[in-house]
Amino acid sequence: MNSILVKIFNLSEGLVIVEDVKIIRIKSTDYNLLIMPGYMPLLGEVNGNIDIESETISKHYEDIEAYYVNSNNEFSLFIREDL
Repeated sequence: MNSILVKIFNLSEGLVIVEDVKIIRIKSTDYNLLIMPGYMPLLGEVNGNIDIESETISKHYEDIEAYYVNSNNEFSLFIREDL
């Protein structure tokens, strides 16, 4: 079965890679988005929450400002942090 490879980057944790992701939920101030394997390519900005769920790992990011790219079942998230 298809899955998504997720790469998350921020200054506090560095690069975190999560494999076999089944679903990504984005709740931004302007929209809600549900990304699953095989989803169309996307490029966007989020101001809100992101949930990343695999069979073994669940990650939740709340009240973040971030940029994301989704292409060919690879989702990259760049979280903005103030220094």
